[in-house]
Amino acid sequence: MLLIFCGLAAGCAKEKYTAKPLDAKQVSTKIHGKQLSDEAFKAYLIQQGYAASEWPIREWGLEELTFAALYFNPKLDIAKAQLALANTSISTAKRWQNPILNTSLARSNRANGDIRPWSYGFDVSIPIVTNNKREILAEEAERLRDAAQLSVAETAWQLRSQIAKDLMTYHENIALQQALTLELNTHGSIVNMLEKRVATGFIGNNVLSDAKLLQKKTQIGLQTLSTQLFEIKASLAADIGLSVDQKSAFNIKPIALDNILNQQSSLLNTQNQIALLQENALLNRLDIRRSLAKYAAAEAKIKLEVAKQTPDIALTPGYIFEFGDKIWSLGFSSLLNLLNKNQTLIAEATNLREIEGAEFEALQTIIITDLNSAFASYQSSLQQVQLTQSQLDFQNKQQQSLEKQLEAGLADRLTLTQNKLVYLVTGQQLLRLKFNCLKAANHIEDLMQRPLFDGPNPYSQSAELSQ
Repeated sequence: MLLIFCGLAAGCAKEKYTAKPLDAKQVSTKIHGKQLSDEAFKAYLIQQGYAASEWPIREWGLEELTFAALYFNPKLDIAKAQLALANTSISTAKRWQNPILNTSLARSNRANGDIRPWSYGFDVSIPIVTNNKREILAEEAERLRDAAQLSVAETAWQLRSQIAKDLMTYHENIALQQALTLELNTHGSIVNMLEKRVATGFIGNNVLSDAKLLQKKTQIGLQTLSTQLFEIKASLAADIGLSVDQKSAFNIKPIALDNILNQQSSLLNTQNQIALLQENALLNRLDIRRSLAKYAAAEAKIKLEVAKQTPDIALTPGYIFEFGDKIWSLGFSSLLNLLNKNQTLIAEATNLREIEGAEFEALQTIIITDLNSAFASYQSSLQQVQLTQSQLDFQNKQQQSLEKQLEAGLADRLTLTQNKLVYLVTGQQLLRLKFNCLKAANHIEDLMQRPLFDGPNPYSQSAELSQ
């Protein structure tokens, strides 16, 4: 009995329950306490390859903001926690089942002339898993772990993608504000000249009223853009995982719009580029690889259900001291699959595999269709940019011609300024079209789930992100 008690005590769990309640106020304080100036974030950037001399970062671009999101945004923590659960499931699948200890104690009234009044005994049930079920279960868990790991990388890409979109919106807003400021100044010059002509009776008030109306419309548009800039920076702060009051904590790095467009055009206008993009996406997209991992897990599930047709067994050696008699025993137990031979569960697992296969094919079809559409949209945007640029060049020549006529006394300053206004409006249209082209190229990049140009790629380091 002492040996039995010692065995039971040794088998007792040593882990203790530790309560970890959620405190809404504490979580809120944590969110508001996140800052880009944190020393822990500095150490993280240095770990990612940044030099200590580059700290503090003075201008934040896509790469820097992406690293900040990977560090601060809690969405990635959710994916990491799911990956940790998947890794734990692998350990669980590989674990051997613990033996089961059974004990008994009885006392007789010795009515049958028993030698002793006491009976006690124990036996140990040792489970034996047959047909490699443990290895197959571990294989299924590993494939699901692969899918969870790719989900971490996909979450990181989604963070980067949203930052890229908000950054483009920010840069477009800044560029349009500058363009509208020039237009507003030009409207002011026109209104001043018209006021002088009205004062001399050279023209009527209706012409001046129309000019002032256009001036007011431009002023309202400029104010609207200024208000939207506040919202855009707040959205960028949210992308990173910072509170709204941290939106002014970072300065955005300017972009060379024309250089980026030229690089993208050189890459995307090469021969057979759409075929290369499709091949790259169909082989390397994160959700494609995750779908393949889920399909492999479904395959392992079928193997497991097939293996379960062979039932597990249990050996049960034991010892009984029964009213004076000493009895050794060896038991054997197993489940007889006479009525249920697991066909239903095998069929269910097979159906699951068919679903995963169909979803994979549907995903590839969607990728091909979306890439074709995005590439056509990019080509259309690029053509509109080229056509509008030609129109702007023509208007620029007209402007230069009018300036020469003004110097020769053949044109007045009002006509020159009004033509400049038309030139500025066309320039704004070209600016919007350029950003539309940039957004179309970014959409292609998003569909591929990888950048168009090689460079720092923090969002695809799934192994590092999982740590």
